[in-house]
Amino acid sequence: MGSDDAFMQTMQSSAEAPVSDAEPRASDELQEGSTLGNYQLEQLLGEGSMGRVFQARHTRLGRQVALKVLRPEHARDGGFVRRFFQEARTVNQINHEHIVEIFDFVDESATGGHVYCVMELLRGQSLSSLAQAEPLTLARIQRFVVQVCAALGAAHQVGVVHRDVKPDNLFVIHRAGQPDFVKVLDFGVAKLLTAEGGTTGTVDGTIIGTPAYMAPEQAAGLPVDARSDIYAVGNILYELISGKPPFQAPAFGHLVVQIITQPPPPLPSHLPSGEPVPPQLAELVMRCLSKEPEARPQSLAEVTTALLLLPASAQALTPAPAELALEDAERPTHKVPAAVTGRWRRRAVVTVGTAALVVVAAVVTWSGMQPEPAPAEAPVAQVDGVVGGPAAAPQLLPPVTLTVRSFPEGAQVLRLDTGELLGVTPLVKQVSGESAPLRLRVELAGYAPLERMVDLDKHAELEVPLVKALPSPRQKPAAGTQREAGKKSRERPVAQ
Repeated sequence: MGSDDAFMQTMQSSAEAPVSDAEPRASDELQEGSTLGNYQLEQLLGEGSMGRVFQARHTRLGRQVALKVLRPEHARDGGFVRRFFQEARTVNQINHEHIVEIFDFVDESATGGHVYCVMELLRGQSLSSLAQAEPLTLARIQRFVVQVCAALGAAHQVGVVHRDVKPDNLFVIHRAGQPDFVKVLDFGVAKLLTAEGGTTGTVDGTIIGTPAYMAPEQAAGLPVDARSDIYAVGNILYELISGKPPFQAPAFGHLVVQIITQPPPPLPSHLPSGEPVPPQLAELVMRCLSKEPEARPQSLAEVTTALLLLPASAQALTPAPAELALEDAERPTHKVPAAVTGRWRRRAVVTVGTAALVVVAAVVTWSGMQPEPAPAEAPVAQVDGVVGGPAAAPQLLPPVTLTVRSFPEGAQVLRLDTGELLGVTPLVKQVSGESAPLRLRVELAGYAPLERMVDLDKHAELEVPLVKALPSPRQKPAAGTQREAGKKSRERPVAQ
């Protein structure tokens, strides 16, 4: 996508384009084979309370896209149209590879036509469907959630909170040889944070999102911030580990009470794949699901770091000697507060009593698409993340093939024992086999470097999801010096 100005110009030109006599009216029922603007509808992919999503093809260029079409009754509602447009502009503002691309927005409501977005066509399946179809390993869960954190982190950097993160809104595709590539969908209820730290456009007390995946403050109708999305990431991890969300109830009011007042049930000891759940992962999930936003990780970078430091296989779950030496008082705790405390609790308790009155304010979001399933993933070698004690003298073995893939690609791969540059990802290289594990460092400009251990007693594959490096805090100028010009942020706020 281009700049925000170019995008706005495209939006305006699309909205002002005249509707020909052949154009379908908003009252007309769209069907496969109908023509909408420059696109012929080929297949209905999914539908929800707000609209439908079609697979379509550009009549001249032949390019396939997805058209997200607002329902006729909503196309006549200026509030719905504004929110629909806001989703397109928000996604364009974030502009991240793990967020679905929106190419155009067309508003023909003034002349009785349709309102729709032109989006990239994704072929794959939702994370919810994938988790139900096959047991997910620890390595795949790490890979999925790290990408989700990268996308949401990019949104938070421009002041956008998604507010409806759930497995149905995470789409898994294969892209350029990269399996398990995640796209975050549906920013229709996303919120722009103001400079004062609040949100714009929503009155306190309005509940927006999918009930089972709401943070406590969100379920209570209180203001939300980036930590509400962090709670949602904890919800996703909990569901991928246990097979269900932490809170379930037949009635919305009962569900709200659970979310606000009850601790999550304990996680199972093993993943659906049969692997044991690392204690570090269980602790991270419970921290993300803390009732108080202050008790959660304060950024998605913190969540990502914790995920990448998890052992990559069940063999690495034995505590390291340094951890065994910790006194009991120094050990991390996995306890979760059983009730909400302080000022937040006083506000939340009032909301629980009136939960039934705000049920009608809950927004039902787009239903998940049901495209064709992704191809089966090739097995990936498990790699231990941490090795303690002095390294044993390596014993030379027959040459083996080392494959290293990074997300994104183009990262340098170095041996830390010799400093040798092995190459750039995607890397496939013949190396001398060794009996002792080899420590590698993967580096890419603008991303935090990562170190990984790999066994070279047989052919090995290593996948490394990279996370963008956090900007270093700005130093305050010394007394008497003048601030450099042009330091002000060039980011413009997203209009509501």
